[in-house]
Amino acid sequence: MYRLLILVIVALLLGQPAPVLAQSAAQPGTAPPPAAEYPMLPYVVALGAVAGVVAFNVLALGVEALPGGMAYAGGAAVPAEMSVAMSRVYAATSAVIGGLIADYVYTSK
Repeated sequence: MYRLLILVIVALLLGQPAPVLAQSAAQPGTAPPPAAEYPMLPYVVALGAVAGVVAFNVLALGVEALPGGMAYAGGAAVPAEMSVAMSRVYAATSAVIGGLIADYVYTSK
């Protein structure tokens, strides 16, 4: 199964785009449309990503699946799902912070 998946990915990467789906070149003498500026878009996407991960954890496992929740307060063994859910929140948040830093670095020039 993995070999078939790898072959399909390689074929898609090596294949040429269909001429019908390829973007056409701009007509000579026409100005490109002005680029719309959305200065808050990266922050909205970032907050949405973190909120989505947190909401998924809460809906799937309850409030105890959040970092700092009551899962560890009782001193009992914590199920593996709770640990994975907490790690998921940390991973998504750090990825979002990295994306915001990259956005700041590349747009501040």
